[in-house]
Amino acid sequence: MPVDFEAGSSWWEGLATAGFEPGRPAVMTFQPPLDFLEPQDRPGRQMAEKGARASGTPFISFFSPSEMLELARGAGFKVPRLVSGADLTQRYFAGRTDGLRPSSGEDFLVATT
Repeated sequence: MPVDFEAGSSWWEGLATAGFEPGRPAVMTFQPPLDFLEPQDRPGRQMAEKGARASGTPFISFFSPSEMLELARGAGFKVPRLVSGADLTQRYFAGRTDGLRPSSGEDFLVATT
């Protein structure tokens, strides 16, 4: 949902105005701290961070999976769950012979209110 959460109004109001339906599952992505990434994914993350800083849009927030679940519950989401890159690899990429897999540098939060 395209919402400016720093605009000063209620973030729930902003989401509703943007079309968010609180009774339906919603997904967001988040990036865990570098230490949570698989070693082979860390150089890519570091390169992305460097590029973001250089363009004036630095990455400023990283959350461990447990922190993200806690934040979601604190925000009123009743049934938050995580879908990690490892989950996606197991479900959609197992058995690939070309080595293609998602990065461990971005996870999904799926939640309902």
